[in-house]
Amino acid sequence: MGAFVLSFPLLLSACASTQDREVKKLQARSSYEQGVRNLSEKRVSLGMAAIKEAIDLDPENATYHMTLGVVLLDLKRPAEAQAAFQAALEIDKNNPEAHHNLGLAYAEQSRFDEAIAAYKKALTFPTYATPEVAYYNLGNAYIRLGKAPEAEESYRAAVQLEPTLISAHYGLGLALMREGKRDQAKESFRTARDLDPASPFAEAARIALKQLEDGR
Repeated sequence: MGAFVLSFPLLLSACASTQDREVKKLQARSSYEQGVRNLSEKRVSLGMAAIKEAIDLDPENATYHMTLGVVLLDLKRPAEAQAAFQAALEIDKNNPEAHHNLGLAYAEQSRFDEAIAAYKKALTFPTYATPEVAYYNLGNAYIRLGKAPEAEESYRAAVQLEPTLISAHYGLGLALMREGKRDQAKESFRTARDLDPASPFAEAARIALKQLEDGR
């Protein structure tokens, strides 16, 4: 009987603790949803504050850290975004989007070798919904490192997965041009130009084509 009396308050304490966590999770969800609404209405400061509040209430929710990282990346604060994506990965290391976004944060800091490693990690997950985007950004990182053959391979993988990805066709043209493959570069630039003539990539492709045709 004494043992039962002793354990009863402990049981009550455990129940109260569980209820408290559930309440905090509900509060966190409410704050997060408010933050997303604020962000959609371009009220960035309020949105960030609400998402940070959600993280304080429920720090083990990877989605909250991911969203904060995306906002920070958009605000050109890549070091802080990097920390947010790393926090998300500490909670869920098998999140391909978090690995990809971490790569973007590294790239914004000109840490291209680390960006490449992060993009490649994202591409190891068969559940990754947009591998063509990771291949495109992988190509960009290789281009920045002056590795045109690797960039070509990455851009080709991107356009094979998504033939209408105009940015990857343009990137492929750049890589081919740097490798001295002028005719293939022209073909890629023409594809980029024709996919969406109003796109900034189409305009850049037109300029590159003119340079190639003028023999520059």
